[in-house]
Amino acid sequence: MISRVIEWWTVNIPPWVLIALIAHGVVMLTVAYLILLERKVASWVQDRLGPNRVGLGFGIIPIIKNWKMNGLGQPLADGLKFIVKEDYRPAGVDKILFTVAPGLMILVIVVSIAVLPWGGIRQTQRVVTVPAHTQFVTEAVQNQLAQGDQIVGNPVRIGHTDQYQVTYEYPFQIASLNIGVLFILAVLSLSVYGVVIGGWASNNKYSFLGGLRATANMISYEIPLGLAVLCIVVMYGTLDLNLLVEKQCHDWVRFIPAWNVFTQPLAFIMFLICIHAEANRAPFDVAEAEQELVGGYHTEYSAMRFALFFLGEYAGMITTSAVCVALFFGGWDFPGLRGPVGHPALSTSLIICILRAVVFYIKTLIIIFVFMWVRWTLPRFRFDQIMMLAWRALIPVSLALLMMTTVIVYVYHGNSYELLGGSMALTLLIANAVVAALVLIVSTMIPPAPATNRRLTVLGSRFNKTPLPAASPSLSN
Repeated sequence: MISRVIEWWTVNIPPWVLIALIAHGVVMLTVAYLILLERKVASWVQDRLGPNRVGLGFGIIPIIKNWKMNGLGQPLADGLKFIVKEDYRPAGVDKILFTVAPGLMILVIVVSIAVLPWGGIRQTQRVVTVPAHTQFVTEAVQNQLAQGDQIVGNPVRIGHTDQYQVTYEYPFQIASLNIGVLFILAVLSLSVYGVVIGGWASNNKYSFLGGLRATANMISYEIPLGLAVLCIVVMYGTLDLNLLVEKQCHDWVRFIPAWNVFTQPLAFIMFLICIHAEANRAPFDVAEAEQELVGGYHTEYSAMRFALFFLGEYAGMITTSAVCVALFFGGWDFPGLRGPVGHPALSTSLIICILRAVVFYIKTLIIIFVFMWVRWTLPRFRFDQIMMLAWRALIPVSLALLMMTTVIVYVYHGNSYELLGGSMALTLLIANAVVAALVLIVSTMIPPAPATNRRLTVLGSRFNKTPLPAASPSLSN
């Protein structure tokens, strides 16, 4: 029975449907448990235990009700808490936009997951059935073939039909787009609308200020983010994430993986900084700064609408981290999982494709851990410091890096694009070091930014001159 169901599924259901169900299920489950990981990382940094009481038994399920399980039930308990809490909505809010905003945050992330290349390309076979004894058998078969499909052997006559064995390939991702990088950047840029709409619809000055800050933050850091991505795109001449990963699937000097982090470390650092800012993560979380804006754009939210904002934030971390892995760490690339020479993404084994997806997932979790490590290590920047970092540092550096990359690619390849050789990779690495050195030298020459946090003299104030404790008459007596 099970074999018949599997056979029916493989024949009648496209592979991307199953991949979509698994990918979205895993991502949404990961979003829930990233909250537990966040608390565990915070406890590790602050030298404490973190959540360790709630197990999967919730204290009521027999046999396992007393198992603590190191706090694995905490995310489920949090979700249950948000579901049963009162869904409060202030009287002065825009009722429609107030509800649309958190939903938009989640919708954007769900759409952006579609083009992530999880496991290369799988080659397999399927059966194409056409009526027998017809004049247009060849045309009937060709109409059911896609680009790259090949007929294997002769047809088999069964009753009044002919069955053809066809070898075909499909990417191990939901949707294969030749503009995958551009699609993800365009879709993720829409997430700021959820923050802005939520801040505007709340009819609260703190929420509105949080929305304005998020807009300025997004506009500022999208520029160096796009330029850092362009450095990689110029090297390979494509926006297809599948091809960008595949072109990193070889080695230099037989043991150094040809990942872009070794050729463009400066672009990687800028990309990492920018995705922190795009996700409104500390130290760039000025849109929700509790000490300044109470809670920022989500001040008036409660229950599941409040939870959706944070679920969207963590889902955005997964997507941007996955893009970072695909661009700079070879995506699913790992020794022993590459396909034949000349086409390393191709594999006839489903197990290999699944292992590739696991490798991609683990690499993504490592980048997410860096997100959390930074949050609990660095203090929040002032808003003017965030703007200065983008406009006075990241944008000029990214422009210089892009021009340098363009010149080197033209010198080595001209108008053609080939695999990145060892000599070109070394040249790019040296050029990155030169750009970094020039940045350090030039930074000592340009005038400093105006002091926005200076002390002001207030006429008539008794705090203009504060005597030292040693100079106080009461203490000297």
